[in-house]
Amino acid sequence: MKYEIVYFDLDHTLLDFEKSEKFALFGVLKELNIPTKDEYLEIYRPINEKWWKLFSEGKFSKNIIIVERFKEFFNAIGINMNIDYQKISELYLEYLSHLGFFFHGAKELLEELKKHKQRMAAITNGVEKVQQGRSKALNLENYFEFILTSEKVGKPKPHPLIFFEAAKISNVPIENSVYIGDNPDSDYLGAKNAGMDFILYDPKNLHNLPCKKVNNYDELLNLLI
Repeated sequence: MKYEIVYFDLDHTLLDFEKSEKFALFGVLKELNIPTKDEYLEIYRPINEKWWKLFSEGKFSKNIIIVERFKEFFNAIGINMNIDYQKISELYLEYLSHLGFFFHGAKELLEELKKHKQRMAAITNGVEKVQQGRSKALNLENYFEFILTSEKVGKPKPHPLIFFEAAKISNVPIENSVYIGDNPDSDYLGAKNAGMDFILYDPKNLHNLPCKKVNNYDELLNLLI
């Protein structure tokens, strides 16, 4: 194998977060007796992305952004009922923690790497409860030695601390490792800040970065074995 250990981002890299997000958001709306509309999803997504970007930039804590996104969302769709946004956030995360969907071909990629005895782990900015819950639902422990979240470490990607902590846990030097992710702002910059090799997973060919890039899992497998 070309690397002693391979670290993966989870959402948008291996897991279809948008599918999980839709089920979770609509579950919350049903609990509130609010009609579920696809247009609501299109309103929520950019709001959610904005708040997570603010989190990755270190401007707000995770406890703040997971609540504020819902305040902004319900205001945007004109719902002004008396809402406990903290409880709404907790309900959404509870739904999300039980919802995990592999992208087509992702599980097969992990199976193939496992056959080659490739060491693997996950590094994610996702919420600890959600990532651990989905890990159990998808049996990710069959592939990953551990899943390390920024919540556990205390700093989000692109801060390099989470990569250094992963190296401590795996006992593998940074230079013998690679990180695979989809996000230029958190994944690419995070790996770069830590001095770790990086492969961009970019199936829609959206980004032009000075790093290795793949459009599908077959290309990724060829870079790893």
